[in-house]
Amino acid sequence: MAELDLDVVQGELDAPEHTVRWLAALEPAADVDGPELPDDEAERLLDRLEVPREDQADLLAARPDPQADKAYWWILDRLHRSFLPTIGKPVTTDGFQAWQPLTTNAADAKARQLYLWAYLALLPAVRRYHAERGVPDEVSWATLSLAFAIRMHKDLTGHNGLGLSHQWGPPIRLRGVFYKLGRLDFNRAELSFSNGPGGFALSVHIPPDGPLDKAAVEESIAAAREFFPRHYPDEPVTFFTCDSWLLDPQLADYLPAESNILEFQRRFTLTPQPHRDENGNGAILRFVFGRQGSGENVLDTLPQETTLHRAVVAHLRAGRQWYERTGWFPFEEAP
Repeated sequence: MAELDLDVVQGELDAPEHTVRWLAALEPAADVDGPELPDDEAERLLDRLEVPREDQADLLAARPDPQADKAYWWILDRLHRSFLPTIGKPVTTDGFQAWQPLTTNAADAKARQLYLWAYLALLPAVRRYHAERGVPDEVSWATLSLAFAIRMHKDLTGHNGLGLSHQWGPPIRLRGVFYKLGRLDFNRAELSFSNGPGGFALSVHIPPDGPLDKAAVEESIAAAREFFPRHYPDEPVTFFTCDSWLLDPQLADYLPAESNILEFQRRFTLTPQPHRDENGNGAILRFVFGRQGSGENVLDTLPQETTLHRAVVAHLRAGRQWYERTGWFPFEEAP
């Protein structure tokens, strides 16, 4: 793929400067073929990925063309050839690089939809990887669902697609390290210390799919304890870990002791210091309300229908900070 002037790419997509720097830093593999987009199969795949029917026509109409849409295709090709060699490799417990917002122009449907086309181009590779690892088909498709990512993008930006906000979920699903096992999601994570690799952990993720029911959580954890040793016997797991606003002990000031959230917290031993504390307010507003920002204008518009709703807003109105905390518990059950 021919190189393009980054100023041309930024200008054509109206891309943020940090996104252009991120794209420039990607390292596309020279020995990897470029993307192939599905034709007749696209609608069937979008249904399997749980892309809402009302969004599919806009997506299909925004299909990039390698000749007519050179800047868009350059990004698609660069993403594809840099991402493909990472499929199957665990991430570190320090985190995972999100895909960056591609445009500030919500009217640019091709930029808004480009990540979805990248997803479709990479899908066959991760499906092959799942099959090689013996992952059941139903787990594979449930894991690869885009329903939550698209819903969150629409809640945050008011538009369909994925290109107007940071995207963490879609790339980690494509990488073959992330699996949906019932109520909870888990991703394979490699521990790394100053003297080299230190084993493996499972990062726990809690999609906002309804109540955090204790029995459903138990079932997911039990499923993970069976799934990962079976499909990844070469990666013995030491512990589960979680980074989340759901682990903030301040929630106990507002919620009843028997609440599902506090029950979930009690599983974990917290690390001593708050983790990514500057992200706590933003995270709790995104996941509880699907909103960005925390000023008075935003708080005035938030629903107050549940104890959690009222707790979040009261805490922020009092000038207090929510924290994302890190916790862990052993992978093996106590005897």
